Amino acid sequence: MWFSHGVVLSLLVLLLLRASVGSGEKLIPFNDGSIKYSGRWRMTSTEIQSGWPGAYLKTTVRGSRIILRLKRPTTVFVQLDYGPVRLLEAVDGGGRLPIELEVTTFSCLENNSSLGTDDESHELLVAAATETPISLESILIAEEGDTSPPSKISPLLVEFVGHDLSLGIGTTQSLFTSFPWLVSGIVGAEHVQIAYDHARLENRTSYDLGMETRYFDWALSGDAAWWDFSYVPQVIVVLLGRNDRISDEYTDTLVNFLKRVRSRLSDTSILILSEPLGDLVRQSQDAVYRLNDQGDQNVYFVDTTGWVQYGSAAFVDSMHLNDAGHDRLARRLAPLLKARLSSPPQPLPSPTPNPSLPHDWQTMDIGQDESVGLPGSVSFDSPHTFTLWGSGIDVGGNQDAFRFVYQSLSGDGIIEATVESHSAFASCAKAGIMMREHLALGSPHVLFGVSPASGVFTQARSSNFGDTRLIKKLRASPPYRFRLIRQGATFITQSASVEKPTEWQLVANVTDLLFARDIYVGLAVTSCDPSVVSVGKFADISLSGGVGNGFYSTEHQRRPRLIQQP
Repeated sequence: MWFSHGVVLSLLVLLLLRASVGSGEKLIPFNDGSIKYSGRWRMTSTEIQSGWPGAYLKTTVRGSRIILRLKRPTTVFVQLDYGPVRLLEAVDGGGRLPIELEVTTFSCLENNSSLGTDDESHELLVAAATETPISLESILIAEEGDTSPPSKISPLLVEFVGHDLSLGIGTTQSLFTSFPWLVSGIVGAEHVQIAYDHARLENRTSYDLGMETRYFDWALSGDAAWWDFSYVPQVIVVLLGRNDRISDEYTDTLVNFLKRVRSRLSDTSILILSEPLGDLVRQSQDAVYRLNDQGDQNVYFVDTTGWVQYGSAAFVDSMHLNDAGHDRLARRLAPLLKARLSSPPQPLPSPTPNPSLPHDWQTMDIGQDESVGLPGSVSFDSPHTFTLWGSGIDVGGNQDAFRFVYQSLSGDGIIEATVESHSAFASCAKAGIMMREHLALGSPHVLFGVSPASGVFTQARSSNFGDTRLIKKLRASPPYRFRLIRQGATFITQSASVEKPTEWQLVANVTDLLFARDIYVGLAVTSCDPSVVSVGKFADISLSGGVGNGFYSTEHQRRPRLIQQP
């Protein structure tokens, strides 16, 4: 938790049981039309209850005093006039109800200022914290005051389904610095957060339930009541997988979950975000494409693995992003949400072309920022000739650090290139052609290239953050021709001399590599030393299969459906 200057405010509130409203005070009931609720709420005859963390209410209050009257102890986030956010605790006063939480007093104490006169209006936002729900009976204000609808209320609504990342756990301001809250502000939408700590999709037992069941509950508390879908979001964003078992059953579970959601929300766009570090990318992508193939074209798989580079600049640990990481995630997601929130909804935008590269080529440093070291770069003399400068500790072990120039590949395909030269300081430096499932540091991949230590080599990693295996090596040095072929779950590497470039010789045949349908194909260089760069010059580059915009393709095949926004 957090609050001013990163210090948690634990504020005890004045608890007064009032048989009736006192002189000079006015009671605004929870069902007053000026109070606007976002999230899952349930009304009874005496109160309104929030169901999930992040549910919030907004209203405008004219007057210098605001008191929340609550039916049970809770912890709430409070913001006045779009200023600092405070965590306030309403504690049990020996059974006396309602509990009165004076918002204005604590706001003034924090800011060392007065809230103003009874004629001034103030924008009030109250949100449920992750620990306990809100049970609001009424809002008490000065008798001369009144309430009106909030000045900023959007007809657009986005629902976020997920785990720690969707709640902003690990950030300085929790929910308010989470990517759902940030991106909703960017696109001008209200939002709902259906998330909890370490959430997963799959049920484990009949008592240990995942989001496939809990999503349809009105409350996180396990209340038996089902959600009645009384609000209809224009977009749902799902970010799950990190806490689930690595199994192909995940695909079936996700398909069934999305079908059940679709049966209640026929026109809602659904974006399935990959986990930032690539957990269950293949299974998630397969689920979306299965639904697409069955006719639901309003479900999208979005690869986020290239959005936020792993390391201390953006991550708290492997599970949690910091403020900067959430901000990057929100800014990358915003164009996609804007497209689907438009009226009518627009197609999701394609990745922005790289002005320094031809056609569909993109480039980035892959790996933990500290392990990458010096930033890489690329230049080209023609669409078929590139020079790469790459740093990084290696491509190998269970994670990588290197420079990558790439396009998307859907299904089967081939990349060919001549490595004309490779300048390196370390014997383990590498330059070659690569097929890679995603853009995070631990991705499954096949790399076919050249190294001072190994000569021409083929290596492969079969699972996310799994060990890398050296499949085959042979004595050779640049210039040399390389070909990497994908045929289903089989990857074939072939080499040829520059003197006889069409006489391909088999180097390795790697079988049973289950990659996602849409992956990445391109050129890779690592220096094996983050303090220096290695330089690889590639010529005669050709791609075939379902690649990019078809510029390099000689066959009519399906285009990749990856949504990346690099």
